[in-house]
Amino acid sequence: MTTQLELAGLKRVWIDDAVISFARFYPGHRFTADELHSTLPTPDHDGWWGCLVAKLRCNGRIREIGRVKSTRPERNGAKITLWETL
Repeated sequence: MTTQLELAGLKRVWIDDAVISFARFYPGHRFTADELHSTLPTPDHDGWWGCLVAKLRCNGRIREIGRVKSTRPERNGAKITLWETL
């Protein structure tokens, strides 16, 4: 069983690695969470995706530019945020 401290460490490592991988997106690149799901390693917990996006937004790496329909079948066409890299 993973302790809360171990889980926090795993989360931090996953987010740091994902931020490094995110660097390949050029400025002006438009993307959604669907693209992140297909290009980055899957985290241990689904909630970590939101933590990654929040970190990128707070660090001034991305900005919200609209909403689009998700292309992932499990999202059933739900509206998701369209982001642009800065």
